[in-house]
Amino acid sequence: MTDRLHQINISHDTKEDRLLLRISTDASDEYRLWLTRRYTSLLMGVLNKEMDMRGGAPSVAGNEKTTKMLKNGALEKKYENENAKNFPLGESGVLAFRINARNTDEGNLVLELLPEQGKGITLNLNKSLLYMLHNILTQGITKANWGLQTEAVVSMKIH
Repeated sequence: MTDRLHQINISHDTKEDRLLLRISTDASDEYRLWLTRRYTSLLMGVLNKEMDMRGGAPSVAGNEKTTKMLKNGALEKKYENENAKNFPLGESGVLAFRINARNTDEGNLVLELLPEQGKGITLNLNKSLLYMLHNILTQGITKANWGLQTEAVVSMKIH
């Protein structure tokens, strides 16, 4: 995905017991990925680690860009699915299978969400977008009632 990200949405399909991650771009593309419970747990582990590397959720949420996005209703806006004209991964989407993550020199997270074979999606996430994806995924996990750990567990050393 080389276009600018427009919106991210997640919903739970009770029949399939999977999450549907939808990501739209300013170019009217919509990428759809199905996330199993296992895959979601792995993805949340990656996101938690990355959030911790950036000072934890309070630090990332308090970032000026993140605060501005939240004040502008980033998490409350309704997903605009009527704008989608192109579905690069197909209208039904693909089942996510692999995760690749690396950090750029600028401090962004490059996150690849891929099926077992074929094309997936690559996201270039700054601190604010990382926080938004983490938050939206947490909401999806809550809706699915999967009981997954959504925050990093801080290890404590006893002296």
